[in-house]
Amino acid sequence: MKTGTKGELMTYSTTAQLRVSNVDDIAQDFETFAQAEFLAGGATSASMRQIVMGGDWAGMVAVILHWETIDAAMTGHTINSSPKIAESMAKHGAQIVGRSLGTILSEVGTPEGPYGSMITLSGQEIPPAELQEVMNYNWSLMSGNGVNGIRQSKIIAGGDRTGLFSAGTFCESLDGLMENSAKMFSDPTVQANMAKHNNQLVSRVMFRTLVA
Repeated sequence: MKTGTKGELMTYSTTAQLRVSNVDDIAQDFETFAQAEFLAGGATSASMRQIVMGGDWAGMVAVILHWETIDAAMTGHTINSSPKIAESMAKHGAQIVGRSLGTILSEVGTPEGPYGSMITLSGQEIPPAELQEVMNYNWSLMSGNGVNGIRQSKIIAGGDRTGLFSAGTFCESLDGLMENSAKMFSDPTVQANMAKHNNQLVSRVMFRTLVA
């Protein structure tokens, strides 16, 4: 997957939400063989994360895959039914309870780390050049203090979340992330940008990375 700070459309992402009875063991299976199957099936990256704080989503495991095209994502998701993956899911009590498709709009920094926060926002779509200016400014407030990077996406097929925007922030420390986040959201320029584009915070979850 291409990364950078140019603001261009880079790839698509799919997120499968799982309820799992044995998280550590299914993560081990994912790292041992399932991740490689998804990559062999056309995904450009494959990771597994668990939502720890997030209301009804708490405890849910997310399998996040990146693809070059929507057609590749539509074909590639059938890998879930491969014999080894199906056996692992049954063995560890995993059930798919949802799947969504998004398109990545921009990235700043390095979207990697053991922890992170994902917020969803309503609002108007921002032209790419202006979005990158906004992202760069936000990053000037969010970077440091253990915060590694931000990835912004638009949900294009996600049930009642379709049309919302998401911003995943990846970090070494959630305490540092929340300290920086409070600084960013209280900044007058950020508040003006959010008002201009009718941005409203819809939800936030906090996650840990199981397999990167």
